[in-house]
Amino acid sequence: MMSAAVEQVAGGFSSAVIQRLVDKTMDFLGINYNLSHATEELLTKLRTSLIMVKAITEVADNKLIINTSLTKWLRELHSAGYEAEDVLDIFDCHEIVAGKRKVSELISSSVRTLKSLIVPDESMKMLECVVQKLDHLCATSNTFVELMKQSNLNTMKEAGMPGETTSRVPVDVKVFGRDEVLELVLKIILGSSGSEPEPSSVRAKLGARNCIGGVDVIPIVGMSGVGKTTLAQVIYSNGNVKSHFKQRAWVYVSKDFSMKRTLQEVLRSFKGNASSFDYPDSLEMIVNNIQSVTQHDGRFLLVLDSVWDEMCAQWNVLLTAIAREVPGSVVLVTTQSKRVANTIATMRPIPLAPLPWESFWSAFQHYAFGTIDVAVENNQTLLLIGEQIAKKLQGLPLAAKVMGNLLRSRLTVDKWRSILESDWWDLNEVLCEILPYMGISYQDLQPRQRQRFAFCSIFPENYLFDKDRLVNMWISHDLIEKSESDDTRLEDIGSKLFDELVERSFFQATFDKKTYTMHDLVRALAIGVSSYECFFHKETSHRAPPTVRHLSVQVSNQLHIHELNKYKNVRTILLFGHCDSNAICDVVDIMLANSRSIRVLDLSHLEVLTNMLPNIASLRKLRFLDLSFTRVSNLRNFPCNLQVLYLRGYSRDTIPHSINKLANLRHLYVDATTLSLIPSIGQLSQLQELENFSAGKTNGFMINELKNMHELSGKLCISNIHIIKNTHEAMVANMIEKKHLEALELNGGNVSKDVLEGLQPHSNLQELTIKGYGASSFPSWMLQARIFTKLHSLHVGNCRLVAVLPPFRNFPSLKHLTVDNLPSVKHVDGTSFGFLGSLEDLKVSSMTSWIDWSHAEDDHGPLLPQVKRFELHNCPLLEEVPCLSFLSSLSELDISVCGSLVKALPQYV
Repeated sequence: MMSAAVEQVAGGFSSAVIQRLVDKTMDFLGINYNLSHATEELLTKLRTSLIMVKAITEVADNKLIINTSLTKWLRELHSAGYEAEDVLDIFDCHEIVAGKRKVSELISSSVRTLKSLIVPDESMKMLECVVQKLDHLCATSNTFVELMKQSNLNTMKEAGMPGETTSRVPVDVKVFGRDEVLELVLKIILGSSGSEPEPSSVRAKLGARNCIGGVDVIPIVGMSGVGKTTLAQVIYSNGNVKSHFKQRAWVYVSKDFSMKRTLQEVLRSFKGNASSFDYPDSLEMIVNNIQSVTQHDGRFLLVLDSVWDEMCAQWNVLLTAIAREVPGSVVLVTTQSKRVANTIATMRPIPLAPLPWESFWSAFQHYAFGTIDVAVENNQTLLLIGEQIAKKLQGLPLAAKVMGNLLRSRLTVDKWRSILESDWWDLNEVLCEILPYMGISYQDLQPRQRQRFAFCSIFPENYLFDKDRLVNMWISHDLIEKSESDDTRLEDIGSKLFDELVERSFFQATFDKKTYTMHDLVRALAIGVSSYECFFHKETSHRAPPTVRHLSVQVSNQLHIHELNKYKNVRTILLFGHCDSNAICDVVDIMLANSRSIRVLDLSHLEVLTNMLPNIASLRKLRFLDLSFTRVSNLRNFPCNLQVLYLRGYSRDTIPHSINKLANLRHLYVDATTLSLIPSIGQLSQLQELENFSAGKTNGFMINELKNMHELSGKLCISNIHIIKNTHEAMVANMIEKKHLEALELNGGNVSKDVLEGLQPHSNLQELTIKGYGASSFPSWMLQARIFTKLHSLHVGNCRLVAVLPPFRNFPSLKHLTVDNLPSVKHVDGTSFGFLGSLEDLKVSSMTSWIDWSHAEDDHGPLLPQVKRFELHNCPLLEEVPCLSFLSSLSELDISVCGSLVKALPQYV
């Protein structure tokens, strides 16, 4: 059951919902100029109401509102906004007539049909109802504004939320499991003065950089609740630190950064927080006073707690104002943002991760039991239950403190077991304690970014997030805006937005750097701010708000499946878990019939799904569909507006050829061999992934299929290119326009120079492989200087007639070069293997006619100055090479089957 605390929290992204609706309404008013007078009048009223409430939501979104009356008004607005968007979605759907034809094409033949088709009577009634709701909300908006003014400050204070910039030092707390990092930081800051030996090895290990005014800046970075402030406080209060620094100051930095206010608090803290202290009025006077203190008293320690991105732009100004040649001084910074830490640090930032189990268990016991004797029999039972609860908290000190204090107030076995069996973030006391800490990092996000983060609450605990998959879901829900200033793709924008959440510690990268996790405490925040529109339904769920738009279901054989029939107007359905009952398919189909604006549907791994659900085909707004590892025997009738389709686990024989009719498809995830065998793949002009394409002679498989596929990205391997007849036919593939491709492999047998000439790639290419080239010299685009300035990997192989290597120095960013099986090359000079300033890895093999390798440094510059690894194999005639001792960065040398060179090797190295 949802906690009362969750029900009182406003999400903080209402303005994002309203802005998206404003944009859509403006589009209809601007494009559909043949609207009836009544429809245009309603849309105009809708726009007017939305613009009015948008200004209010922008103010409300900047405050974490925990008030029943205020959240009720905001949620009603939220719901009305979604209802309005659902109606406009119906308009959108009626614009689609057949295939790619738009209603606008039919204007000349039937204006009456246009009006009837776009705005049927039922839709008009729905739109009227929504406009009435918004009119009512607008009429009560003044009351909302007054309530917000009166209650917000008190609410924040009652919630204990940190607010303005202040110089008050936090109350002493106990620290667990940070001995090593504490010792490291103390070594650095106590050794920053010339009066003691500087721990140069420690500083070098942390990558020390130049300081401003002799001040070291040491950031401690980590997610909210990991113990950054606690560690900083222990350092600040350390006896050696107190005696080492004549002046110490502690300033909590408000999210709404003000240079003047921050410097005022620094000065106040230096002065001892005297209640009679008066702030100087001018910034110049504040700076003069601070510098007077620091120059008079010598080195200082300043702790800036909770620094955000807003401070970065003025960081150097701030630091210059604080310190003017005060060697040995230290600024210790705590931040959740990796970007902040990297920007301001004078040495490598110190990351704080969740505590290991042994340390966390000690912290948990400290808060849960205190001085209570756990040897008593009843407490031994509590200890066992407590251990199970602690293991759910994933090592976060804040979670240990909040949950431990709660358990300590309920010292009975029954109550502890009840907490163990519940979702701990659904407990009122826990959420109310967490929100003040986590809410600050959340509110530092823009409203649209908050909405993207809140959407993540529908995923289960310990879920491994795939960045591309999540970004595709965001795009499907219009949660990512197209950039107006350039043509950056939505996927690339979304990737950067996800990376921002990683930098701010909302996500944690796993070891493989490909998937990400979300700590349960962060997930608790996501649940708290999205509970009225996102819901995770499982066996123990009892109640969900009727406004739920994004739904995930933990299916199981114990789940009361027919409870799902109550969900309507949802936009997301994700299924997790396993179910043996066929009834789940019927229930999902009913949910689809009741949710015509659904955009994201994930039925993957639902093995009881053996037939296409009847209602899927009519879902005109569905953009994301995952049927991977289901058992549908009749894959067909896909919704026409699909942008993302997952069909993992399906063989090539089961994929219908008609899939090439999905003109809006941006991503098709099937086995690579399956994708390459879809005929007329070129009709999918928006497709971004095509790992393999085998050029053929029959229609639907010829090289011209690639002509309009300008959105291809990642890696593409084109095989059988020897089938291409000439330069003109090759140029039809339009490879030079595919600016998003990162890696390209051109593979064939005895490929002519004309063909390779016509397959010139875009200059953005980063990796290039050419195999099976049959001419004696390379095409012109490989010989011209500095076309491919981003190319960092090049592999040339099986080019049996090539006699002269291309000038590899034309690729200034080249780091990895492989030359394999070029039996006609006899001589190599510095033009090819000369000054390659970025090259780190060189592999040469099977150049069986290669005799000599000459290099004149005066003509070609230093010989491979950055090469770290050099491999040379099966070059039996090679007798002369430059002195390899010039390879100053070489760390690994591997030479085999190189004739007399191996015997003479000592004279070359």
